[in-house]
Formats: sequence, C-alpha cells, structure tokens
Amino acid sequence: MTGKNDKAGRPIDRLADEFVDDILNLSDDEVLAEFREDGGDPERHAAKMRSMFENRLLAANKARMNAAKAGVASSRRVEKRLSVPVVDIADARARLRALIARADSIPGLTLAARKEDELSDSDVVGMLEELAELGLLDGDQDIGKT
Repeated sequence: MTGKNDKAGRPIDRLADEFVDDILNLSDDEVLAEFREDGGDPERHAAKMRSMFENRLLAANKARMNAAKAGVASSRRVEKRLSVPVVDIADARARLRALIARADSIPGLTLAARKEDELSDSDVVGMLEELAELGLLDGDQDIGKT
C-alpha cells in the first residue's frame, strides 16, 4: 500500500487506503451498529462463527489423533520387526551342524554351505530361520529358544 502522503499514488489505491483506515478506526459499537443496519443479528452471527470454529477445531483434533494413532501403529510395527529373539549362537551352530549331518537323509534338501564354521553368526541364524520356515526344524527347536 502507499503512504498517506504519497501524492503520486494511483487514485484507486488512495481510495482503498482511506476505506481501510475508516474500517480500522471504527469502534466495536460502530461496527455492530452498521452490521445491524445491514440486517444482521450480531449474537446469532457470533454463535454461528463459534460453532464453525469449534467444528473445525474438532476436525483438526480428530485428524491429529488419527495421525498419532497411525504413528504409534507404525512404530509398533517397526519395533516388532526390529525385535530379535536372544539366540545362543553356540546352540544355533550345534543345531545347524546336526541338520547338516542329516541333510542327506532329508529328501529334497540341499545345503550350499556345508562348513558351518565358515559361516557368520547372522548367516547361521538366517539359515536356521529359513529351515524353520520350511518346517525342517523340530517344534522344540524354534529359533530363539535356548
């Protein structure tokens, strides 16, 4: 906007500035009186505006609650994926050695890595998990049991 003393401003801009200044300089009573003159009911209008505000506030709070619930659910899913059962690696290696020893007696089973001592701990646990998924471990030999 242009300043009040700006004589070079466009006439429409100066007029708009004057209207804005007039509105800003009105008292509350003057605003209410003009609203009533235009056929408005200030109390009813205020109640309607409060209701709209409260509805928007409720909707925003519900959206925030749903976002928080989704965040908690997502966090729980990540925690479940990250939670690893405690495995006694010596026991896991013994189980894998025993399975490798009887691999020839299990139809359709071929193990690419037959030297368990060359495998990392995570490879051993991974192989046992895969074998458990195939149903080749006994029920009492679940991964994570010691």
